[in-house]
Formats: sequence, structure tokens, C-alpha cells
Amino acid sequence: MASELPVNLEFTPKEILPWNEGYIAIGVDGELQKLDLDYAPLKKPTMPFPTPIRNATILGSKMVVTWIDSELMLARMAAFDLTQDFVQGVERSELRVRRAIDKAIHPAGNIWSHVLDAEPLAMDSQDSSFTFVLWKKGIYNMTMDALEKWRSEEPSWNKLAKYPRSQETVNVIMNDKYVEVWSRGGGLNRYDHENGSLVENIILDLDGFILDVYHDSNNYLLKLNDGFVALFDGEKIILKAKLSGPVSNVSWCENTDGWYISGWREIVFLSQNNFKRMELEEIPVYYDYSRKIAMCNDSNWYRVQFDDEEE
Repeated sequence: MASELPVNLEFTPKEILPWNEGYIAIGVDGELQKLDLDYAPLKKPTMPFPTPIRNATILGSKMVVTWIDSELMLARMAAFDLTQDFVQGVERSELRVRRAIDKAIHPAGNIWSHVLDAEPLAMDSQDSSFTFVLWKKGIYNMTMDALEKWRSEEPSWNKLAKYPRSQETVNVIMNDKYVEVWSRGGGLNRYDHENGSLVENIILDLDGFILDVYHDSNNYLLKLNDGFVALFDGEKIILKAKLSGPVSNVSWCENTDGWYISGWREIVFLSQNNFKRMELEEIPVYYDYSRKIAMCNDSNWYRVQFDDEEE
């Protein structure tokens, strides 16, 4: 008999991130809420800073988050200790009247926080550091205690310069070998983890452009325009597939050697040898393939299981 579904959320979810003691649910308006290992909510939803969250990455028991408010033209980066409760921040109206840097409002309950002078485009973490890219500024690698290890100039690819927006960063990935920065036009720069020196500058042969990049070890899934995704093995694209619409989230499964994709009213399984699709009424933002449950953008959990999978 299937187990009961977890309690539904009280806010519209953007993503759910795993950590050592459970999960962190992130809302579209900037809400944060801890969930236990069974997705049961712990405490009430909290908004430490009253703007949407752009990026979030977890390393051990710490989480680094960036926020951006396009209307007020402000951005923040801060870290939280996940062993402590989130703290409710100020109302958004206070941000309008305290614009000077020396009087800037920071996310509540942070262990450190910085005012950003440029848009945070992407962020990832591994081992004891995290890397982020700022628009028109460059690449930065820091420890989880906010100490800078290295910085590098804004990534570029000479052959992409003539194509509009082709050099825009779509994601940064920290894998076992390199720090990788990916661009909309298929540019891929690989940097040394320790000193940030450029190791490789390549351009993928693409039909279209990249919207996002996901990875797990040496396995990559590229989110392309027009609803396409592609499998990338670290050197070349090995397969393309057409989905019903945009991708919300993905998870790599070692047992099935493929990706579970939360798409547009669908959950898709994609591997080199298999393509399966399960249609949903709502839009999933997260899928747990081991428990076969999905969190959708209506804040509810649903049971989602392919016909050929065991309970």
C-alpha cells in the first residue's frame, strides 16, 4: 500500500533543495521553509528578505542565497546556518526608503550578507567553496565564510561575439574537475578550482541556444529553446529530445542511468535508451523518483508513477 502524501505547502513553490537533515522549500516570492526527511513542514514559512530568490546553493549545513528586485534595482547575497531557524525579515516597503548602501537592509538571520552591485546570474557549490557569476563583472569563488579565493574576468568566446546574447551566462557548475561557466550560445569555459585559471574555452555545436544546464557527476542535461533538451557527456551532445514545454527541475537516477524531468504538466524520464512521459494536470516543480511523488505549482503533492515501475 502506498504511503500517505506529505502535507501540502502554504505558498507557491519555486524549488525544493535537499540537505543533510531534510529539505528546504523555496517559494516564488522568497519564502523559505524547512521540511524533514519525509517532507513534513518544520515551523512556518519565513521570508528573511522581501524579494524573490534568484539562486540558492547548499553546502553541508550552510545555504548561500541571492535575491534580486528588478523594480527597486537592488540585490543581496547572504548565508544561513541551516541548523538554526529562519528569521522573518522586514516588509518590502522598508526597502523603498532605505536605499543608501550604509543603511542597506540585509536578510534577517544571516551569518553574513553583502550588497551586490550587479545581477547575480548563476551560482553553485562544492567541497568548501561556492562560485557565482555577476552580470558584466566576472566570476567569483569564495569560501562558505565569504572569504574570496579567486576571481576571473567575465567569460567570453570570440566566435560568439557577433551573435546577440550568445555570451550571456546561463549557469555555473562546480564538478570534480573544473568550475564550468556555460553561455546561452553554447560557450563552455572550464576553470581551475584552486586559482581560477582558464583551462579550456570551447563552443558546442548547437541548433538553437541553451537556457540552462543541469549536471550530476559526468552526466549533463542541457535545457534548450523550443522545448528541447539534450544529453551531454562532457565532450559532445549524444541525444536530443522534444518535451511539451519548459523544464522546472531535473534529477539524475543512478539506478536507471537517466534523468527524471519536471516539465510542463508532465514528468519525463530520459536516458540514452529510453523516453517515458507521464502527463499531469498541474506543473511539477520537484519530483522524488524514489518515493514517486511530485510537488506542483499549486502547492500540493501528487503521486506520480510510471506504469512499468514497481511500488
